[in-house]
Order: sequence, then C-alpha cells, then structure tokens
Amino acid sequence: MTTSMNDSPLFRGMFTCPSMCEIWDDHSLIQAWMDIWKALAQTQAAHGIIPQEAADEITKKCDVNNLDFAAMGQEVMKVGHALVPVLRAYEHICDNGYGEYLHLGSTTQDVSDTGFMMLLKRSYEAIMKDLRDVEAAALKLAADHKNTVMAGRTHGQQALPITFGFKAAYWASEIRREIERMKEVYARDFVGELSGAVGTCAGFGKDGHVISEEAIARLGLNVPDIMWHSTRDRFASITNTAVLVAFTMAHIAHECANMMKTEFGEVAEGFVRGQVFSSTMPNKRNPGLCEMTQTQARLAQGSAIATINSMYCEHERDASVWRIEWRSLGECMMSVGCAVARAKKLLENLVVYPERMRENLNLTKGLMYAEPVMLAMGKHIGKQTAHELVYEISMDCFENNVLFIDGLLANETVAKYMTRADLEDIMQPEHYTGDAIYYVDKVIAEVNAAREKDEIK
Repeated sequence: MTTSMNDSPLFRGMFTCPSMCEIWDDHSLIQAWMDIWKALAQTQAAHGIIPQEAADEITKKCDVNNLDFAAMGQEVMKVGHALVPVLRAYEHICDNGYGEYLHLGSTTQDVSDTGFMMLLKRSYEAIMKDLRDVEAAALKLAADHKNTVMAGRTHGQQALPITFGFKAAYWASEIRREIERMKEVYARDFVGELSGAVGTCAGFGKDGHVISEEAIARLGLNVPDIMWHSTRDRFASITNTAVLVAFTMAHIAHECANMMKTEFGEVAEGFVRGQVFSSTMPNKRNPGLCEMTQTQARLAQGSAIATINSMYCEHERDASVWRIEWRSLGECMMSVGCAVARAKKLLENLVVYPERMRENLNLTKGLMYAEPVMLAMGKHIGKQTAHELVYEISMDCFENNVLFIDGLLANETVAKYMTRADLEDIMQPEHYTGDAIYYVDKVIAEVNAAREKDEIK
C-alpha cells in the first residue's frame, strides 16, 4: 500500500507527469549523489590529493544500478542516517580499497543540497520545455482567433466586445513573463554546495575553495560566493517561482473552465471517446484538465510554503528545517510539472466555438453597446448628460425586456441625432473591439522574438 498519490501505481498517472516521475525518484537522487562524489574525487585527484587510480575506480563504479536499494533501505532505518548507507554501499563496490577516498572533506548537507540542486535544475529544464509548448499553443490560438469576436466580461458580467485572440494573447504574455522569471532563477539560483562541516572548506586542505569550485563546475552548477548551508533562499526562490508558473496555468485553466460552462459553451476540452467523467451521468464531459491544473497549483503552493519555512535556520546547520526540503522540493516540482503538462494538453487540443461566442453577444439584447452609444451621443449633448440619458434607457430596457435599439429610438433626444442605421452600425461587435487586433499582433511578435533568445528549449 502506498501513502502518496505520486507513488500509487493506480493513481499516479492522474497526479504526476512522466518527466517529473523520472527525475524525482530514489534512483535519480542517489545517482546525483554518486555523480557529486565522482566529481569531487576527480577534482581531488587532479590536485594530487587522492590517487588518480582511486578517482578512476570511483568514476568506473559511478552507476546507481550497481547498488542494492533494498539493503540500503534497511540500513537507513538501522543507522538513522540517509546518506551514510549509500556512501558505504558505493565504497564497497569500489575495488582495491579505493572507496575509502569517497566523500573526502565534504559533509552530508553538501551532497544532499547539491544533489537536490541537480534535480531541481533538471526539473526546470523539463518544465520550461512544456511551458514553451503551452506558450506556442496560446500564440496559435491568438493568431487563429484574433478576429473572432466574443464578449469581454468584467465582474462575471458581459461588458464590451473583445476577440478570443485578444484573450489568448494575454495568456501568451503571461506565460512569457513566467518563462523570463524561470530564466532569471536558472541563471542565479542553481548553485552547488561543497564546503565541508561549517562551510569553510577546511577538509579540502590548503586553498580548499579551489577544490570546491572546480568540483561544482564539473556538475554543471554555478559556484557560490560563500557557503549556504544555513541560507535557504535559493530553494525558496526556485520553488516559489515555479508556483507562480503553476498558478498562471491555473488561471488559464480557470478561464477555460468558465467558458466551458453549459450556459457559455464557447470552448471545450479536446475529447476522445472512451473518456468518462461521471459514474452515474453518461452524458457528462467535465473540464477534467482544467480542474486538475488548478488542483496541482494549489498543491504546489503548499509545498512551496513548507520550503519557505526552511529559511528559518540556525547557525551553520539546522536539520530541523533542512529536512523539510527533502519532502517539499520534490512534491512542489511534481505538482508544478503536472500543472504545466495538463495546461499543455488543454491548450493544444482546445476546441473553440466562434458561433457560440457570437450568439452570446446577443444575450443582453444590445445593452453591451451602451458605452459606444453614450460616446456617440456625447458628441451632441455632452458626455455626462449622455451617460445619464443612456443609463435611464438601459435600465428601462433591462427591466422591461426591450431591445436596446428600440428603447433608444423611442427616446426623442436619441432619435433627434441618430437613426436606426447609425445605431445598427455602432452595435456591430467588430466595430468596438478597440485595438484588440493591434495587441494580438504586438504580443505575437514580441513573444516570438523572445522565444528566439531562449537558451533553455
């Protein structure tokens, strides 16, 4: 029996995505630890600190598949330490006693912190790949539907016409900002840690910082300016930026779910026969992708809050907070990765119903065009006077279920200045979308230009 949906053979497909499952498992973490020990050994051999033969043997045996996980698991429970059993197992598979040179001068937190940084970096790269696909899907929707008129809504009520492409364009703009935030984190926060018991590199001998810096560079991580055993802001920054990504996905999913409501019917999730959305109502096609995207964002938030709590650290090491990250980091990335993967599937397969969007523009019997009518009348009688006049007419039409155009023409002041043809022209939704198309084209151009500069693809 499993205690986590992420590990459940039955349910993990609902709550995870393949890329995160591959990254956040025991084998990946332990392989990262072994890679760290290998990098350290190679660096120490290059500086004559350990025999080259020892580094060669450590490198030769640096394969997680060489280790007995069942035996290591039993020893973890016996000794009460997560890293020591792994270190011993690695040591024992090295011939000629060369395993004695493993972990020389480093400490447990060096290895765990750096190992988690390696997995987080891989996670960001996987999330970035999917996020760029979500962005591409949003850009396509923006381009395909830049002229597709629909109701813009404020406070949940119809307000003024926009285009669906305009809505998709600001999704794309939002996604681009998240990508740029991730790039900033990628460049700044993926930093290794190999500095010994209290962070001074004393265990590495004279000029120990050289050993530390070279070993970290071998791992593809940035070199810190100083030890960070007790400064956990980087992990907090990485996870919380990832949570912003997840909530942007959730925002888009929430928008789509609202537009999918039966009474709206403006978009729908892609559907394949065989999908079942209710155990009792055979007809249901629920917004499953939308709902799961929002679920994962909220789960990621909880994990990120836990990571923030780990910043409350004492002196040069405090395991009471440090170990929070052992659970929260992976769970956060699992949830964020799942949210982005679900959003990708949502937007890439989104079905758009332009006819229903246009139909919905008529639900208010023309009242949506009160603003352009008011502005047109304002040229003749003044803006404030026109506002009061159109307000009264609007309220009367609403309360008496009268077409707005008929209510307007029944008013002597309006009829004095405007004909039915004038009003019909004003009430064409395409005539009052403002600069929506301009903004669509602008966002598409700017986002595509930014995409060309992305180094993480």
